[in-house]
Amino acid sequence: MMEMKKYIAIFFLAVFPFTSFSLYGIDSIGAMGGVMFTGNSSAEGAPSPILPFIGAAASFAFRENSFIEPSIAMTANYYLWSAEESMALPAEIEYADSVLLLSIFLDSPYVMKYRLRENIDWGWLASPLLVLRVPMKTWGEGDTQKADILSYFYGGRFIFLEAGGLIEWNYSPLKSFKSRLDLLFPLYHLWDGGAITDQLSVRLCLIFSFKVQEKSPGN
Repeated sequence: MMEMKKYIAIFFLAVFPFTSFSLYGIDSIGAMGGVMFTGNSSAEGAPSPILPFIGAAASFAFRENSFIEPSIAMTANYYLWSAEESMALPAEIEYADSVLLLSIFLDSPYVMKYRLRENIDWGWLASPLLVLRVPMKTWGEGDTQKADILSYFYGGRFIFLEAGGLIEWNYSPLKSFKSRLDLLFPLYHLWDGGAITDQLSVRLCLIFSFKVQEKSPGN
């Protein structure tokens, strides 16, 4: 019950600051997918994983050429608890004692776009990003290690800074395809003393969007 309350509280912390942007009118909604590389600085555990993810995104017109684009993305991976290093590490799928965690990424980047060609835009984005970790299944001693793994991540290790660039192809008046390359920097390394490359992530996002009727602020 306490774990569920923790997930709900973090979710609202991520979403609440951006609810007012709905006043500016939604520009598009879309489906998102891609791959993500996440660094593992330890010699223990699995090599740095490259994982697929899926999700959804929306875009709200904010000002001229600027948008707020909240998204949610999900992936899953196996983790083990290293008693020697007192940290959660990615595990190989065949590892006997592990926990399968669903990772949920929540962000609302501020996006600036510029016209490159008639139907092609480029831009940049920046945002805080939160990662929720939800246990799905355990193997072996993973059942007893689950509490340590969750405490490790929820002890402040869910706060990231996201920055990236994008190219968007508006191939029809109502449809677009966007390619986005994001760097996810683990902000908690500023105070936990961990290796800067641990949990440092790079993700390639592919977003298919459908335009909706724009709505001016106040209308």
